Amino acid sequence: MDLLTTILTCSLYLADDDLVRAIAESTSASNPYFVLDGSVDWTQVDPPPMPKDAPAAVARTTDILSKGGKPLLGLLEVPPAWMTAFGRELAAAFDPCTNLAVGTAMLSQFDSECAAQGGTKGLVLHAPSAETRRGRPRSAAHRRCVLSKYEAAIGSPDFATTTLLELRVQRAARPSVEAAPIFAPLRERRWGPDALFVPPSPALSSDP
Repeated sequence: MDLLTTILTCSLYLADDDLVRAIAESTSASNPYFVLDGSVDWTQVDPPPMPKDAPAAVARTTDILSKGGKPLLGLLEVPPAWMTAFGRELAAAFDPCTNLAVGTAMLSQFDSECAAQGGTKGLVLHAPSAETRRGRPRSAAHRRCVLSKYEAAIGSPDFATTTLLELRVQRAARPSVEAAPIFAPLRERRWGPDALFVPPSPALSSDP
């Protein structure tokens, strides 16, 4: 998986690709099978080794939920409640494109709330400008507002600070078109727009 290409393909928060990348590269370390219990103070104990595939990630998540924990899932540390809210199964949190779509949909919501609080006008998804390929650059204050809302929603202390530190040391990267999710073989995934297509039945495709 090429992270930057996946972001460019699947993100619904077009206003700030760098911020999305910083979230994915910080705590979850670009691991689509990331699972962490947000109810545990990991400064006091060592976190367990991360799952290496989706079935193991689902099993870890189920175990955390059975113990009353608060699992954070995948690239953008998405809570199970968000998956439910968007009508997705728990296992879909470990599909990179689905995880990014759900997490960035919430980032867009928080961006809109921050813009309203700041008294600014305009849509969350801006038209491309000279400064950036995808949208207008966000101010440091606006980014912190968005991250603080995300942090509060997922219940992860220091999430905003960790992400901003990652953003500060972020290096430029170039996407690989061939690594875009839409080019991955369909049998290897259950995400992406073309995965939604269903072949027509013989009755519908036959000539009259």
